[in-house]
Amino acid sequence: MAKIYWSVFIFFWTLFALSNSGADNSEGLFHYRVALQIIKHGQLGFDTPQDGVFQLAPNGRIYAGHEIGNTILMLPTALLNVFLENFLSRFVSQKIIEKVQQFILSFQAGVYSALTATIFFATLRLGFSKLIRPSFIATIFLSLTTFFWTYTRNLFDGVLCTTLLTSSFFLLLRYRQTNRLVFLISCFLCLGLAFITRISMILAIIATFIYLVSLYRSSLGRRLWELSLAIFTLIPFFIWQSWYNYLRTGIFYKSPVQTAVYAENNALDGNILLGLAGLLISPGKSLFIYAPLLILSVILFKKFYQEHKKEAIYVLTLTLLWFLLHAKLRSWYGAWGWGPRHFTSILPFMFLPFAVNVEYVWRKTALRISGIILASFGFILALSSIISNWHFRMMYAYERGLLRDDIFVWGFWNSQPVDMLKGAFGNIVRVITHAPIITIKQTYSEANEYASSTINVWYNSLIYAGIPWYLVVILVVPLLILMYLSVRTILHYQSE
Repeated sequence: MAKIYWSVFIFFWTLFALSNSGADNSEGLFHYRVALQIIKHGQLGFDTPQDGVFQLAPNGRIYAGHEIGNTILMLPTALLNVFLENFLSRFVSQKIIEKVQQFILSFQAGVYSALTATIFFATLRLGFSKLIRPSFIATIFLSLTTFFWTYTRNLFDGVLCTTLLTSSFFLLLRYRQTNRLVFLISCFLCLGLAFITRISMILAIIATFIYLVSLYRSSLGRRLWELSLAIFTLIPFFIWQSWYNYLRTGIFYKSPVQTAVYAENNALDGNILLGLAGLLISPGKSLFIYAPLLILSVILFKKFYQEHKKEAIYVLTLTLLWFLLHAKLRSWYGAWGWGPRHFTSILPFMFLPFAVNVEYVWRKTALRISGIILASFGFILALSSIISNWHFRMMYAYERGLLRDDIFVWGFWNSQPVDMLKGAFGNIVRVITHAPIITIKQTYSEANEYASSTINVWYNSLIYAGIPWYLVVILVVPLLILMYLSVRTILHYQSE
């Protein structure tokens, strides 16, 4: 049966590769810079000032303000790119080499996301005993009708946390089913890596411990052994984080993201009621706009709780803790991003009550019709964000004076989702009519402006950059063939 999971992974990997833009403007580029520094010089810090999320440490060196997890997973990509640089430097300019390196890097988030989708599928199959067809359909809904799709081409470290957190939950369920300690240890290894990627993952660790304690079948001795083993697994990650904090801030319990430098976004002095209202009902950042099927998750939660009580408590605990923390942030929606970006990491869990009950939804007329309408809107909005470029649209709104909370977040006609829908429609019209592209004053290349003003996928950009169309086809066709073969395999298992 392992073949079915490989096929699901290949399907989503090719899908996300085909919808990738080939460029990334996220903060992940700063994490990659640290990875290069480690590969080239064996150092975490820099001797000279760096732009972006870097700051001066007490020892006089420059370090990244963000955590190390995303950087660790970028080390293989950085190593590959260094080899390419050493080889290609004899033939082409450094500028071309950097473009090739950035192009390769841009596909890494898609790998994270394909892993997440595969693990989500496996969770429905093995964790909740669902059939292949509804599990695959539910995973497609998660992937293509929510802001999950947009972040498949964004190296924001929350995307990696989505993979690690989804993996930890799957392993936790497998531990409950098999009682094999290897699953428990692996679960907390994933949580430890997630913690040193984003410290907010401590909330997921708390939810996991609550789940473990709820397993009444275990004897007291067994439960103490489980908790001790989990804590022992986490200790190296907490030691690392304490040392890394001390290196960068001089205080072992304070990360740079908790200092005044990042207060504009991360300070916990926001209006929690405003944050909760914004995350739930604001026209520009509501979760229910960027992931409309979550409405059905809310409706179906009672049924989910009745059938899967412990898992429902886990989902509810994680979601409530996440809401309370992020609603209290000064920038509760995550500043520059597509939708409420901080919730990318727990989106699969909020989606579970719907995903587990896909068959039930299909049998009930009212739920089926509602599901079709909500999924259709979610797909159109997600597709619009693929056609265009949320970062480019935000820069464009900023230059027109529209990037204000009263307009972009709480307004309607110029809110982020409406702006993206209008932008994607304008892009399609521009392609048909060959109208002039949108240009902005910020540091966007002409090729990036062209892609963001037409169809923002890498093969469109390559053709615009002068790569012969038949060479681009040679790159695209294998992906399409792989997607076809993976779907055929999935359908074959479905019919058995």
